[in-house]
Amino acid sequence: MKNYLTFAILLELGKRDKVSAKELAEKFEISPRSIYRYLNELESAGIPTYTKPGKNGGIGINKNFALESLLLNDFDKIFLKKVIISLNLPQEKKNYYIEKLSLDDK
Repeated sequence: MKNYLTFAILLELGKRDKVSAKELAEKFEISPRSIYRYLNELESAGIPTYTKPGKNGGIGINKNFALESLLLNDFDKIFLKKVIISLNLPQEKKNYYIEKLSLDDK
């Protein structure tokens, strides 16, 4: 479940410029504090997230970061593509993430 939530949060952050910890917590039915733990997981994996406090603040992924820069090996790419395909998302979103992660040839 932990890996699924980490990945789901990554996908959610990829959809928007920024989102509040409260919104993410409500969506995934966990505490805002847990959201920050998952953000730490993403940071540890090399995904540069940011948090901006205040009324117009939120959580996001650094705009200069390309998800394909994660340097996934072929096995990881095949696995990740299968995970994306299994998610309950519209096909166009699945295709978007597969393309964004350069998984379309796997």
